[in-house]
Amino acid sequence: MSRIGVILGSTRPNRISPQIGQWAVRELRTGSAHVYVTIDLQDLNLPLFNEPQSPRVSQDYKHEYTKKWSALASSFDGFVLILPEYNGNMPAVLKNALDYLYQEWQGKFITYISYGFDGGTASAAAFEGTAAYFGFTLIDKNASLCLMPEFFDENGQLVNPTEAFAAHVGELKAIDAAFTAALAAS
Repeated sequence: MSRIGVILGSTRPNRISPQIGQWAVRELRTGSAHVYVTIDLQDLNLPLFNEPQSPRVSQDYKHEYTKKWSALASSFDGFVLILPEYNGNMPAVLKNALDYLYQEWQGKFITYISYGFDGGTASAAAFEGTAAYFGFTLIDKNASLCLMPEFFDENGQLVNPTEAFAAHVGELKAIDAAFTAALAAS
């Protein structure tokens, strides 16, 4: 059974990535042969990249948080990014977390579920443009969730992600099937 890490790409206060991630994991797990596990970047608490050597050169990490992140990332066969859009790009905290590692990403399959008021398309394009530099193998299925003001309560949280994103369940099933095919072929 393959393990797929679902990385929550935001750590800001009042973020909705945990709600979207919880919905996505529930939908991805239904009928799947894979184990989908949430990875919350907030729990990693990584500072701005500060390892003395490039991870492309050495895995001789000096900081315990990097060693823990490396071990966690290495335990997965692939990843799904819960990818918000911040000012036309992926969040700095997500890029920073990806920058900490290199060998751990080599050949790992990855996709994303982007979101924003325009579906997170700019952050998705930014990620797609950098995925190869990390050594990821981008699978060809993803999802783009368009947020609407009526999806939110007075506290800025999603009222009902299941209802708001019901039209995207088929895309998540296609993501799961793409992981199955990619992992079987590797």
